[in-house]
Amino acid sequence: MTITERIRNFFKVSEEDLEIIENDIRDENIKRVFYLSLIGLPISCLHVLFFSWQLYANPGVEEKWRTSILSIHTIISLILVAIIITIYFSFYTKKRNIKLAQVCVHIVTAMLMIGGAIISSVDQLITTAINPFIVTLFIVSIGLLIRPLHAILYYTASFLFFYFFMIKAQPNPEVLLSNQVNGLTFTGVGLCLSFIFWRIYLTRLKQHRLIENQKNELIDNYNKLKFYSEELKESNITKDKLLSVIGHDLRSPLASLINVTKLLSDNYNTLEEEEIKDLLGAMNKESELTLETLNNLLLWSKSQRQKLIPTPVNTKLNSLVSKIFYLVESLLNQKNLTFITEVNENIEVYVDTSMMQSVLKNLVINAIKFTNPGGQITISANAGTDSAEISVRDTGIGMTQETIDLLFNTTNEFTTRGTHNEKGTGLGLQICKEFIALNGGQFRAESEIGVGTTFYIGLPLKK
Repeated sequence: MTITERIRNFFKVSEEDLEIIENDIRDENIKRVFYLSLIGLPISCLHVLFFSWQLYANPGVEEKWRTSILSIHTIISLILVAIIITIYFSFYTKKRNIKLAQVCVHIVTAMLMIGGAIISSVDQLITTAINPFIVTLFIVSIGLLIRPLHAILYYTASFLFFYFFMIKAQPNPEVLLSNQVNGLTFTGVGLCLSFIFWRIYLTRLKQHRLIENQKNELIDNYNKLKFYSEELKESNITKDKLLSVIGHDLRSPLASLINVTKLLSDNYNTLEEEEIKDLLGAMNKESELTLETLNNLLLWSKSQRQKLIPTPVNTKLNSLVSKIFYLVESLLNQKNLTFITEVNENIEVYVDTSMMQSVLKNLVINAIKFTNPGGQITISANAGTDSAEISVRDTGIGMTQETIDLLFNTTNEFTTRGTHNEKGTGLGLQICKEFIALNGGQFRAESEIGVGTTFYIGLPLKK
C-alpha cells in the first residue's frame, strides 16, 4: 500500500465510523466539554479575581497587560457559564437537544484554540513566552476527540490567528520569528496528538463493539443450543412415550383380540351361545379401548408436533355432552354405571368442537376405568361472567394429590390400573390439558381416596 493510499485510508470515514461518531464519540465529546468547562470556569474566575486585585499595582505596560487579561478571562467566564447551563439543559435533562449541545462543543473548541493565541499575544507585553497557546493546543488534542479533517481546520485556523496576532504584539523580529516557529512546531505536535488520540479511541470503540457483537452472538448461539437441546429432550420423551404406549397399551389388547378370535375359531362348534356372546362382548370392549388409545395416541402425537390449530366456534355445551353419552354408552353398560348430566341448555362456549369433544370423552372414559360397577358419573356446568366451569365427577376409587401431580406432569411416565385392570398411562389427561390450554381454558383436578375424583374445566363463554 502506497503512502497516498495510507493517508487516504486514514482520513476516510466508513459507515461504521459514522455510526460510532454519531452514537458514541458525539456524546463523549459533549461530556468532556461539559467537564472541561466546569474545570475552566473556576480557573478563569480566579484569574479575574487575582488581576482585579492587582490591576493598579504597577501602572503602565503591566496595567495594560492586566486589563487585557482581566477582560479576556471575564469573557471566557461568561461563555463557560453559558456553555455549562446550555449543555446541562440540552443534554443531561430528559428533553435532549443534541444539536445545541454539539454547537457548544464547537464554541469551546474554537474558544480554546483562539483564546490561547490571543492570550499569548497579550503576554508579549511583558514576556516572550507563548505558554497559553501551547497549553490550549494540548488541552484540545488530549481532552477532545476531533475528526482528522476537522482537526486540520481547527489547528490551521488557530495557528493563523496566533501568527497574525503575534505580528501585531511582538515588535522584536528575532523574538517574533522564534515564537512563530515554536507556534508552528507545537501546532504540528498538537495536531499529531489529536490524530493519535482520535485513532486510539475510535479503534478501542470498534474493538469494544466487535467484542460485544461476538459476546451477543455467543449468547444467541448458547440460547439456540439450549433451546434445541430442550426440544431434543422433549422429542426423546415423546418418542419414548410413543414407544411405551405402542409397546404396552396397543400390543396387550391386540394380543387379547387375537386370543379371543383364535378361541372362537378353534371352538366355535363346541361353545355355547352364551359363551360366544360373552367372548364377542369382550372383543368389542377391547376393540373400543384399543381404538380410543390409538385415537389419543394420534392426537397427542400431532399436538407434540405443534400441528394442531384450534378453530373455535360458539357451541352449546349440552349438545357436546349428549354426543359423549352415545360414544361411551356401551362402556357404561358393561360396568352398570349411571351417567348424569346437569348442564343448562342455554350455556354456550367458544371452543374448538372436536377438541372439546375429545377432552370430555377422555375424561368420561377415564372415570369409567376407575369407577366400580354400580357407580355414578356426573357432568355439570355453571356459567360465570366470562367463562363456564364444567365438572366431570365420578364415585370411583380416587387418588392422592401426589398421583394427580404425576398425571399432570408431561415428563413422567405413569401407569395406573382401573377397577377391571384397565391400563392407563395418563396420556388422555395430557391431551385434555393441552387441548384446554389451546382453547384458552383452565384445567384442574380434586380427588379423595375411596370417594372419587372431579376434573374441572374452565372455558370461555360464547362470543
